[in-house]
Amino acid sequence: MNRALAVLIGVCSAALLTPLVVPLFTGRVFAFNDLSWFHLPMRHLYQQALNSGDSVLWTPSIFAGYYIHGEGQIGAFHPLHQLFYRVLPLGPAFNVELITSYVAAFAGTFWFFRRLEFSRAVALFGAMLFAFSGFNLLHHHHMNMVAVVAHMPWLLAAADVLIVDERRPVRTLAVAAVALILASEFLLGFPQAVWWNVMTLAAFSLFRAQETGHWRRLVPGTAAVLIGTLMGGIQLLPTADVAAHSERVALSSDFALTYSLHPLNLVQMWSPYIFAAGAWSKVDPRWFHEFGIYSGAILPVGLIWVWIRRRALPARRRLIAAATIFAGVTLLLALGRYGVLARALSYLPIFQALRAPARYIVLVQFALTILAAITLEDLIAIVDRRSAAASRYMPGLWIPAALGIVTTLALNTGVLPYGPHTFSRAAAAAEGPAFVLAVTVLVFLAGRRVRWALGALIIVTAADLAAWGLVYVYRQPPLTIEQLTPGIPEAPADPADSYAFAPLRGPFHHDQLIMRGYRLTSGYVGLFPATVYPLDSDTTTRLSGTKWFFTPDGVRHAAQDGAERVRLLDEQGHAASGTASIVLDRPGHLVVDVVAPGRRTLALTERFYDGWLASVETVPLQMVRVEHDFLGCVVEAGAHRVSLHFMPRSFVYGSVASAIGVALVAGVLIMGIRDMTQNPASAAQKARADNQ
Repeated sequence: MNRALAVLIGVCSAALLTPLVVPLFTGRVFAFNDLSWFHLPMRHLYQQALNSGDSVLWTPSIFAGYYIHGEGQIGAFHPLHQLFYRVLPLGPAFNVELITSYVAAFAGTFWFFRRLEFSRAVALFGAMLFAFSGFNLLHHHHMNMVAVVAHMPWLLAAADVLIVDERRPVRTLAVAAVALILASEFLLGFPQAVWWNVMTLAAFSLFRAQETGHWRRLVPGTAAVLIGTLMGGIQLLPTADVAAHSERVALSSDFALTYSLHPLNLVQMWSPYIFAAGAWSKVDPRWFHEFGIYSGAILPVGLIWVWIRRRALPARRRLIAAATIFAGVTLLLALGRYGVLARALSYLPIFQALRAPARYIVLVQFALTILAAITLEDLIAIVDRRSAAASRYMPGLWIPAALGIVTTLALNTGVLPYGPHTFSRAAAAAEGPAFVLAVTVLVFLAGRRVRWALGALIIVTAADLAAWGLVYVYRQPPLTIEQLTPGIPEAPADPADSYAFAPLRGPFHHDQLIMRGYRLTSGYVGLFPATVYPLDSDTTTRLSGTKWFFTPDGVRHAAQDGAERVRLLDEQGHAASGTASIVLDRPGHLVVDVVAPGRRTLALTERFYDGWLASVETVPLQMVRVEHDFLGCVVEAGAHRVSLHFMPRSFVYGSVASAIGVALVAGVLIMGIRDMTQNPASAAQKARADNQ
């Protein structure tokens, strides 16, 4: 039974992955929302910088200059990103990056469940549920967020080895594994998701330490977290730097509560298609991907099943209780302003900058996945007659199905007049309760030892996940990269003439003009820079050297008063005599020839940031702000070649921290490998004993 189910689950998982792989083989990319608005343009710049040997720290192509590495979401120093975007063309690299997250989530979850001594079939089922969960598929366009989430099961499995395994060399290697996994998360540049993983790691480690009595092993686990954090310093410190100089520092704690999960969305657990917009929000925009919390009918049905059957599952009682409590706590966090926990966190300095409490739903789904795996494990034992059959009626099991039917009849048929524009039509809404009812019936039948019900349950669950998540992924069909920028005239070859301003809303969304060679004086990122002049003000567009304006309907117009790329100013900030001509204009590296009859300020249209350094023949120059927001340096009288480089302290210090972390983890690995090779017989003997 286990082998047949494992094969079936593997086939279903491959079927769920296939639609995500198709664009790779058809020369297309997924383009929904942030994928084409932000991620693809940023990776276009990243690949250009890698191929040309330019700095990946700074780009002149958004906001007339931006510390893009500090923003973080390109994951510039993650080894896989370095590999993908150096070796592959942009489209394939982009696809492989996206696909890798789902493969990694599947493999990591499989390992995690095997560590918890689930059978191969059950571990595969849990892997399918989490890798293709509602959260991961609905957030496919938040690439690096899903990539960090994919690390969660790997982190937990490595921590389990550290806490549970009796072999000291293996535990030592597990310390290195935890550190490396956490460092990989930090390098992907989405700190909020790292927080979710670390919070889950802490809860799981406490659970396993209490279960095994190995409390002292939390000490090396804590050390592993600290080493991993050090290794991530090359990304973590620049991100902290950019965040400290972004608009978010001026926001109130209310910002942290935006995109809170309205309690009405809990109806999705038994009627996922109830809302016309997919989800409900009273205050925030009704983005389906933020408030869509469903992840298959097996999750609510499994929750009820394991609690009904808890007495028959003595080996899993603690895990059932722990997973349920964790799901409850994280659900309260997801409620945001409608609960207590997230509101309390919003008063803490770091958490004030982390919005969207609704995203804690990923932790709820992960905890419920554990309970769903226990459900399948129990059903297999019942069908194989290794466990007693379920009780005769089990009325509690039918609660979600009954609620789904009642909800559909009451709210989606118009019987009740409430919310005619809120709820979808009955025909569309009925699909959800149908899945819930089908899963409930199959669980009930499997619990009554109907063997075929198990296979049917796997297939229906896979179809349920596909109908919810993959349909959303394909709501905008994949496109070729060329199809993303139709009708946009190519930018002039001279970088100084390519500066353009475009509204965030229009036919060319956000950063898409970058794909046609423009340097934007506008832009779209996660951390908008804090400026004296508004980013869309006339002063900013003039001082940033804007040469083109794109209207909301996509028409390009020439700008008349944009500043020159380089110019000389007197001490009062007025145009002054002398000449300045740009010799080299590359990301993070500028060279300017200056002939000045007296002391002058060399002013550029590049945005100011503390990391810029200027020199003449290795003699440093004084950096100054031009009109508060733009870059300048003081030059003395004479003819000079001024060289400007971007090298912020946050990157330097972060690199040092990462180097220390790498040295520490290398030392841990050497210790573990040495102990393993010095005592191979005892290690092999212990491994054989564990497998018996």
